[in-house]
Amino acid sequence: MNDNKLYFWLSLSSLTDKRLNALLDICSPKEIWDGITSSDSIRKFVGDKNVEMLLRFRNESFLDRELAKIKERNVNILTRADTRFPKSILQKEVCPPVILYYRGDLNVLNAPTVAIVGTRACTTYGQEVAEMLARTLAKAGVTVVSGLATGIDAYAHKECLKAKGKTVAVLGGGLDHITPSLHRQLADEIEYSGLILTQYPPSFVPTRYTFPERNRLIAGLSRGIIVVEADAKSGALITADYALEQGREVFAVPGNITSSRSKGTNNLIVQGARLICSAEDVLAELRLNIPKKEKTVLPMLDFFEEKIYTLLQSGDKTIEELIELSDLRASDINSTLTGMEIKGIVVRIGNAYGVR
Repeated sequence: MNDNKLYFWLSLSSLTDKRLNALLDICSPKEIWDGITSSDSIRKFVGDKNVEMLLRFRNESFLDRELAKIKERNVNILTRADTRFPKSILQKEVCPPVILYYRGDLNVLNAPTVAIVGTRACTTYGQEVAEMLARTLAKAGVTVVSGLATGIDAYAHKECLKAKGKTVAVLGGGLDHITPSLHRQLADEIEYSGLILTQYPPSFVPTRYTFPERNRLIAGLSRGIIVVEADAKSGALITADYALEQGREVFAVPGNITSSRSKGTNNLIVQGARLICSAEDVLAELRLNIPKKEKTVLPMLDFFEEKIYTLLQSGDKTIEELIELSDLRASDINSTLTGMEIKGIVVRIGNAYGVR
């Protein structure tokens, strides 16, 4: 894109509210650029505060410096005039940003997209569920979207990469400010085989006010949102609210009713969110292809292993349930399960075990 045209978009990038989006429905960026000093109707529409901001950003020497910084950092720019701009976030309910800044491969957004979000302080159960969902969705060719936060977000990103799938990290600040900083390596891995994007320029420092905007973008980019674990005031619930406003499907994983980290998800289910127990539930609801399960080639099983494996084929079970059904001693079951887990025959899910 010609830098002169890019000036118009950069000058508007300081404004991402509904008034700007309404104005862009009737005016081109150039008309706003010119009209901010000559048109009383445009000035009145955007308001005095926004006029002041636009005039500051309208300075060409300032915009030259901004463009130079962006190019130095190998950051790509995508404006709403670009045909590659994600169509899903152009709807007015999303209140689309004027510019997206990104690193990585935009093509990963061409696949069906599903967001996995949840609390930063997740339980082992939450981690295992997030990983299970991300792994299956990745194998089904779904691009997993999340926010690069600790907890559920990070586990979903990592498992998706591990499964050789595609994932998108949406930031609450500029690409110079990966938060938390311990996720810089993860961000590099996502950039290499997926996509990192944000509506904020590279040097923009994230604040507590920008993360809700990030959540709105996560919802907008996704066909459905899965909330794995969330307390009653979790930011993941903000993403779910945005998803409902934007007409997206909201899925929630049921949790322990005594756990504070499941209050948010359980409340979503009470309020009408789709309860899910597997990624297949999501794929079926969104009418996406469900991957065929690979046939597991089992090693030779001894007496204890075969008995436990047979019991687990009918569904996940706790150690107590296995003791009751198998008539085996607790010590034998514990040691056998440990060996089967190491061999990859069974997997622990919370306080229960299931076959892979």
